[in-house]
Amino acid sequence: MTSLPADHPFRRHSENLRAVKAGLTQAERGHKDAIRRGDAAATDFTGRVHQLMIGLLAEAQLRKIISDPDGFNAKEQQLLGQERSQLDRWQRSVEFALRRHYAVPLHLEIDDANTAAGVTAQYNTIADILKNDLEPIIGDRNKLAHAQWAWLLNSKESAFIGPAPTPLNYLASKWRGDMIAAIADLVHALVVSEPTFQRDYARIYSQIAAIQADINGTGYPDFVVALQSRRRPSLEHQSTAV
Repeated sequence: MTSLPADHPFRRHSENLRAVKAGLTQAERGHKDAIRRGDAAATDFTGRVHQLMIGLLAEAQLRKIISDPDGFNAKEQQLLGQERSQLDRWQRSVEFALRRHYAVPLHLEIDDANTAAGVTAQYNTIADILKNDLEPIIGDRNKLAHAQWAWLLNSKESAFIGPAPTPLNYLASKWRGDMIAAIADLVHALVVSEPTFQRDYARIYSQIAAIQADINGTGYPDFVVALQSRRRPSLEHQSTAV
């Protein structure tokens, strides 16, 4: 990548991403500390903040990918910005990248006849990951950000449709953050370099598959036991020791 001016969108979106990652680290620490103390109310609140930060991570990752000057041109960036939803932008980013790499015009399908062997299967696999793994994270972020913490609203926000789910447990949120990072690595590689994408596809996909197996945080009860067994000494004990 050539040297970019300090005010280039890619640099600023990269800085936003770093800030979000730093915030996520703080949210994780707060969530873990509430669990360690056995504070149910604090665990509920910090769990929501942790979950919200995962959704913000997805948004910041996508903006960095789209603004990369080694990827999309100005026209493609403009078209992606016109997509209605964040999920649509992720999906179209994958589509636009493949069309550019394999010179597939918009009126033709992305299939084996218009690409290389195996590319269609990769395209469909990424589409499934975005739909099944990314879309729920985005949806949860939107509900949390719009204060639907006790009751959920319909898409027009004209009626309640049911109680809001409880916040995700710590491990479920942590794994979703790792999922976002892996998806972003895969899509970013595709956007900027087809050879790099092909080189790294199997490795990143194996990471995603491993995360999918644990995505619901089924080991959480054992995690709580282990965390609370390592409670920090009280401040009084610490001051006495000093």
